[in-house]
Amino acid sequence: MRMTAVAKELVEIVGGLPEDKAREVVDFARFLKHQAGDAEWERIIADTRTYPKLDKFVADALREGPAQPLDPGKL
Repeated sequence: MRMTAVAKELVEIVGGLPEDKAREVVDFARFLKHQAGDAEWERIIADTRTYPKLDKFVADALREGPAQPLDPGKL
């Protein structure tokens, strides 16, 4: 994988920090990555498009009644 200029800059910055401060930068980067994932889920949840095939599948499944728990012995 090729490193971007931003990634190279970050590596240089983190490499020049004391271990505890470098760890804080890494933790913050993980937080930002998580936030980006949350934003994507919010976009998906807010999507108002309809999905007729999925809606029909769900309605049919609900008409079948409650599902039985899986029996590992029958798998």
